[in-house]
Amino acid sequence: MSGKNTRHVFCPSGFTLLEILIAIFILSVVLTTAFVSYRYSLRIVHDITYEQEIYKMARISLDRMIKDLSSLQKSEEAFFLQSEENIIGGRKFQSLTFWSAAHLDFDEKAVEQRPTTISYFARKNESGESFSLIRNDLPGVVPAVEKRDQRGFVICENIYTLNFKFYDAGGGETEFWDSLSSSSGQKGKAPVAVKIEIALVNKNDAEKPYKFMTTTFLPAGTRE
Repeated sequence: MSGKNTRHVFCPSGFTLLEILIAIFILSVVLTTAFVSYRYSLRIVHDITYEQEIYKMARISLDRMIKDLSSLQKSEEAFFLQSEENIIGGRKFQSLTFWSAAHLDFDEKAVEQRPTTISYFARKNESGESFSLIRNDLPGVVPAVEKRDQRGFVICENIYTLNFKFYDAGGGETEFWDSLSSSSGQKGKAPVAVKIEIALVNKNDAEKPYKFMTTTFLPAGTRE
């Protein structure tokens, strides 16, 4: 017999089936985690973008209302301002109509500070599932007391509620105002201040809409 030791070296030529299955499992876990994280990040970005649009629409709407109400003026020594409660698609929305000098004319020869009857109201969209805030503008030499035109420009979409509160010279608060009424406190008069409350649909939680509120004080001359 030879005195030399004989060694047998086994060199594997590849991975075993078990190793391949483990690698696939680890890869699938990593990819699943990455995909979930990506979707979550994408949803956050989408929600932030949506909220930015909501706040932008609300800000534009409230700013426009404030400018229109700040231009409130008299017609034949009396103010014209009326609020109403409307049932639209089974929902309650308030509307507001008043005589102002804030006519918006998109013509090249537009006349600034032209008298007009401005109305703000909710209108159901064609889809029947949402509502929009409409601004109607009817220029004329006298307030359009009897005429109610449902046409107008959409200044805010997906509104949830639209409400107003009015404050008289004594600081009293009321949910309705009618300068054509026989009430001595409102006839021919305008409120000292108007609170505007608007809520927009929260698509992620229908029970918690986005709420916005502002109070605008009308010109000193309206308090007479």
